[in-house]
Parts: sequence; structure tokens; C-alpha cells
Amino acid sequence: MAASGYRYRRIVERLLSDELLPIFPAVHLVGARGCGKTTSATRVADAVLDLSEPGTRRAATESPDGLLAASHGTVLIDEWQEAPEILGAVKRAVDRDLEATPGRFVIAGSVRAAHQAATWPGTGRLIRVRMYGLAHTEMEGTDAYDPVARFFAGDTDGYTRSEWDRARYCDAIVRGRFPGAMRFGEAARDRWFASYVEQLAERDAAQLTLRSPQAPKLRAVLDSCAARTGQLLNKQAVARDSAVDVRTADAHVSLLEDLSVVVRIPAWHTQRVKRLTRSPKVHVMDPGLAAHLLGADARALSLSERLVGQLFETLVVTEILPHLQASSTPTKLFHARGTDGKEVDLVLERHGSIVGLEVKSSENVGRRDARGLMWLRDITGDAFHMGAVLYAGQWPFELDDRIWALPISTLWQPPHATS
Repeated sequence: MAASGYRYRRIVERLLSDELLPIFPAVHLVGARGCGKTTSATRVADAVLDLSEPGTRRAATESPDGLLAASHGTVLIDEWQEAPEILGAVKRAVDRDLEATPGRFVIAGSVRAAHQAATWPGTGRLIRVRMYGLAHTEMEGTDAYDPVARFFAGDTDGYTRSEWDRARYCDAIVRGRFPGAMRFGEAARDRWFASYVEQLAERDAAQLTLRSPQAPKLRAVLDSCAARTGQLLNKQAVARDSAVDVRTADAHVSLLEDLSVVVRIPAWHTQRVKRLTRSPKVHVMDPGLAAHLLGADARALSLSERLVGQLFETLVVTEILPHLQASSTPTKLFHARGTDGKEVDLVLERHGSIVGLEVKSSENVGRRDARGLMWLRDITGDAFHMGAVLYAGQWPFELDDRIWALPISTLWQPPHATS
């Protein structure tokens, strides 16, 4: 499938235009390089200041306040890290605006602000929004559909037979979510990913730290995270894989997280249940990048039960995250694992209500596959809203009380209306 991705309406664009910019004066858009930040921000802006352009950068350096004063409407400030002086001007513009005019600025670029807390002027002034790679709801043109809200509504009516099968999911995994990579065939896409990783390790990482990391070590840690995507984050094992000490491994994982390349999913816990692990899971933020780092094409993926299980879970995680960012109701994502080995891949928590999700790469599932969800239901009681085994098969059906088997594609294919 060849696709540039740029013609799709993104979930974050709706969030910016409908909810944030009508209220807040400034928004800071962060996310992995190549996820489409500039394209989406340009669509909601009236004027663009691209600080990677020499002339604009010079103006921002020499007269940042004057540059902003000459720009009207909603102004996108792109690649702000090329002239950090512009952020002080944004601060002053926001502070001087007694009417708190909404929708003044959208700022995109490096996320190194997290490492410059002492000098970062955006605290209390910029609403931070994280952008992810293309979700399948965006690819399918169903970006207004929120599967997470549907889960919490507890409405299982209308789900019908899916047209997706395991092979199609494997193709979707290796294709990934970066708009720039999706338009290529397999060989060109591999070259794109290789170049992406090289720039990430050799250039982008240096923007986030005062001490530039050694690119080979950072790359080794990323390779280890890819091998462990969908698994508990074992820092000692990552250090061993990467031939670095544990402190270096931990720092490099944090750096990759700041670059929006990996994400840690925290462990769910409750005071009512004492025997729960506290270790987070790690996921590479793009399943195609993970597959590339593992040297797996769609066929190789389908032949390895271990890899396909890990990457199916990563596929689901990366589909859900954009919806959580855009949700007007705060919703947290966890995984759950007891010290006795019982586990649930994903736990969504919203206002005390729990939704559990198990991810299976099989095209056939049964009640046995829902044992983790039954355990979660039993320990959470009335807080358990529903559970779903998301699988590669085609039919939705009920497995147990409040627990369903649903095709993975229900995450992006809205149910049919029922009378």
C-alpha cells in the first residue's frame, strides 16, 4: 500500500482546532520526528514562522518580539530550538495580553524543554500536546471515532465481521505509522528507517542532553528495546544487551522516551491487591520501526510466534495512544501483572472504571484466552466495566460476563448503527 499520509485528517488537528486553540493562547506540539507535526500544525495556523530558514531564524534571534508582533492570527513557530530566544518572546506576548486571546501560538520542534527546566519559559503558559504516528482511524477516514470511549460506554452492539486477517495485520505492522515511510515499498522503506535511526542517534539525541550520547550505545539500547517491545522493561537485561552499565541503559531509555521513540507503560496497582508487579512495559512507538530494527518483514513476522505476539501488542498500543491524548476525559493506560504470573496486556482506567484488553495474534480464541481478564474482573469487582480479547480473527462474540472477543480492527472500524 502506497500512501503519503499527508492527505489524512489527523486526530490532533481536531483536538487543536476544536478544543485547545479556542481556549488557550499557546500550545506546544511534541512528538517523534516525522510523525507529521508540521503538516498538522500548518493546517490550523494562519501564519508560519519556520526557524530552520536562515532569514526567519536571524529575525527570531535579533528581534523575536518584533517578529511576533508582525505576525497575525494563529502563528505556527516551527523548529523553535533553532532560535530559543523566540520562547521568551512568546512568554512576554502571552503575559502582556490582558485579554488572554486564545489561539495565538502553536509551537513545534524539539522536546528538549524537559531538560532545560531552569530556563524554560513555557511553564504555565503552554499546553503540551503529544502527537503520534498515523492511527488507522486516520488512514481509514474514521478519525472522529473513539474506540476507547466506546469501550467505556460498554456498548458491544453493532460490531460485525471484520475484513482483516492475520496476514493483513502483519503487513500493517511492518508498514508502520510514519507518513514519510508509508508511501514506499519494502526496500525503500527499510532504507528510510535506517536513515531515520542514524539521524536519531547521531543528531537528534544531541539536542536533548548537555552531554552528547555515543551514537552506537544509544542505537544498541534502541535495538534492545525493539527486541523487548511489549515486554517488561528489565534495565539489567537492556544493559547486558547493549554492553553498557545499568545507569547508562536507564538514561538512554529515558532519552529515547523524550525523543518519542519508545514509551513506558506503567504497571497498574491498587491498595486492594498487594501482589502486583511495579515494573513498566516498554514499547517502540512505531511497529514498523520495531520490525525494521528486528530485521523482520511480514513473512518473517508471521513465522515467529514470539515476535508476532509482541508486535501485535505494540500495534494496539500505538493505535490507542492518539485517542487517549485527544480524549476530553482523562484516561490512563497501564498493564497489570500479578506476582503469581496472572496478567492483562492493557488496562484502561477512567474515573475509577476499568477496561481490560488482551491482545492475541491468533485468528481463533476461546474462553481460555480471557483468563487474565477474568482475574482482573474478579479483583476489581464493580469497577470492571468490560474486557476484550482483541484478536486477528473476524467475528465478535461474548466469552464471559462483561468479556468479549473482538477483532483488532474494531479499534478503527466503527460499529454499524443498530435500531
